[in-house]
Amino acid sequence: MGYYNSDGSAAVIQALEISRLGNPNLEWEKTTAYNVGLDFSVLDSRFTGSVEWYYKKTHDMIMNQRLPNFTGFSSITTNLGEVTNSGFELTLNSRNMEIKNFTWNTSFGFSYNKNRINHLYYEYDENGKEINDTSNKWYIGKPVGEIWDFEVDGIWQLNEATEAAKVNQKPGDPKVVNHYTADDKEDGTPVYNDKDKVYQGTTAPPIYWNLRNDFTFLKDFTFSFSMYSYMGHKSQAGYYLNGDNSGSMFTQTSNTYKKEYWTPENPTNDYARLNAVGPSGATGVQKVYNRNFVRLDNITLGYTLPVKFTRKYQIEKIRLTAGVNNVCTFDSWDYGDPETGGYSNRQFQFGINVTL
Repeated sequence: MGYYNSDGSAAVIQALEISRLGNPNLEWEKTTAYNVGLDFSVLDSRFTGSVEWYYKKTHDMIMNQRLPNFTGFSSITTNLGEVTNSGFELTLNSRNMEIKNFTWNTSFGFSYNKNRINHLYYEYDENGKEINDTSNKWYIGKPVGEIWDFEVDGIWQLNEATEAAKVNQKPGDPKVVNHYTADDKEDGTPVYNDKDKVYQGTTAPPIYWNLRNDFTFLKDFTFSFSMYSYMGHKSQAGYYLNGDNSGSMFTQTSNTYKKEYWTPENPTNDYARLNAVGPSGATGVQKVYNRNFVRLDNITLGYTLPVKFTRKYQIEKIRLTAGVNNVCTFDSWDYGDPETGGYSNRQFQFGINVTL
């Protein structure tokens, strides 16, 4: 803060201000948890594993509660809210084959988690319904990370130019579903607002599984591969609008324009025209994509030199390995790595282990 002198020069006054309101009553979060598990082994330990069911309720969560403007602060950190997590986890190990000069072992894991927000700020509307926090994308009765937004249903085509013009669009622009029609104009023109938004899935994957296989053959050779997957979640992105993204690195690196964008000669229903826009009231509408993926995470081949050879040189053991990390990914996500949303590298590894 400061002021201007009569000659036009600025004078600065040093000052302190409180940027965040303290809360002396802030406490630790409280969690109540239950779980039941079972370990098993069958067929002379050929198959072993475990199953566990769990239920966890967290309340008095540390959250930022909104405050009225007259307080001078936008929010205060306090204990509010209640979230439950429930699900099960399974692990399974097996000795699939054990014969002369060949063994095959497998390990498998699977987990499922159901997340639900029971309470937030304990603020209620005139109908007694607890109010959601749309700014943080927290909705009562839904999982954390639930997507609540306009629904995109394809692209306006040439024969729909008249309908598109009603909402200030043209062929090649995204078509947004008008879920709430009671507030439409008298001529049937859609009016887009929050009443047209719908729940479309969660960004947090409820399902995870992993698989690993290990092989030993000809006594001295080993081979293994592992893979994992996240499933059941979705993500929003506006890249299909084919804007210039303000010249961001993403466009320069991935070149979203390489996608099969809409043109009169190529009337695709998946990618909009260049620099497309949504309808009035939803101009920057994003599209929801599945983020399910299966990743072949690692492949490793190993070879141990024969003992009769290494001991000639007074060496106990020499083992050579070669491997690849992040081998390949199976997914339907078009923009970068489906797990991180960015970019990932494939790594090649070579090693030698000498035991004297």
